[in-house]
Amino acid sequence: MQVFRAYFKVMRGSAASLAISLSVFLGLAVLFSFIAPAAATSEFEPARTPVAVINRDGDAQLAQGLVDYLGRAGRLVPYPDDEEKLQDALFHRRVEYIAIIPPGFSDAFMSGGDCAIQKVIVPKSTSSHYVDMSINRFLNTVKLHRMYGGEGSEAELAAAAIADLAVDIPVSLKTGRAVSGEYRPGYSYYYAYCAYALLAMVMMGVSSIMIAFNQSDLYLRNLCGPIPRRNMSLQLALGHGVFTLGCWAILVLGSLILHGQSLIPSGLVGLYSLNTLAFAAVCTGIGFLVGSFVKSYGAQSGAVNVIAMGMSFLGGVFVPQSIMSKQVLAVAKFL
Repeated sequence: MQVFRAYFKVMRGSAASLAISLSVFLGLAVLFSFIAPAAATSEFEPARTPVAVINRDGDAQLAQGLVDYLGRAGRLVPYPDDEEKLQDALFHRRVEYIAIIPPGFSDAFMSGGDCAIQKVIVPKSTSSHYVDMSINRFLNTVKLHRMYGGEGSEAELAAAAIADLAVDIPVSLKTGRAVSGEYRPGYSYYYAYCAYALLAMVMMGVSSIMIAFNQSDLYLRNLCGPIPRRNMSLQLALGHGVFTLGCWAILVLGSLILHGQSLIPSGLVGLYSLNTLAFAAVCTGIGFLVGSFVKSYGAQSGAVNVIAMGMSFLGGVFVPQSIMSKQVLAVAKFL
């Protein structure tokens, strides 16, 4: 196993380049995987508009019931009946809706007379429509109880309306991102950038070995040596395999350290690992090809950087394929 031992002695010369590739990858993986977009929420939470209610109807129970309901449907902000302070509150957006219950409103409503709640809103406010709907919903519910539920006091009608409107209906949302599968967890970003790191590391290591063993003097000397050429090729292949497995194991272990809490419960560890292992085999072949044609280490660095970066960009590692043109995608499919 002289060739196999010599393999890793030569590999020490490329340790600096491999360490740089690994460091760049880990930096990118940590950066992008932890700033990945958060999952879109599937829970519906109603908007709570800041509302100020000026009750000029005194101690009327219906008006008080409306104030209580708006406090549940929105965010009730207490303000005195002072025009200047209310205008300041609207200007500074401390409230977006001011509801003014006029005197005699409850009596007029109960008797079926004309009555209206005055409002002052922020110009072009969309949230004011939600408050309008809440007020109309409360008053219409009170009217239904008064018409079909029998006679009752204002307090009883207001309490019955609030009880009916307090029923919560669970709502789940299917957002565009959730439906299209656009959302990606942090570990998916890790394995996406893993393609660049694995390709660069394996190409650098394998091509360095091939350049060293393909030097004319060493190559001719090995041909004259006692080790058969087939045996030498098998030991080189074994070295390539061990080196590639080592790079693959380091990157998979990194994913478990950084994202184990979310990756392991997802049940995708095996699939990601096998997919990465298959890609590692491809990287080994590309590295062997580069090492067979490149004769100097200067040319090797250029070839490794161009191939690794180019394939990563065209393959969708750094740039999403969804924004690529058809011509670029055709080239990417060839690669």
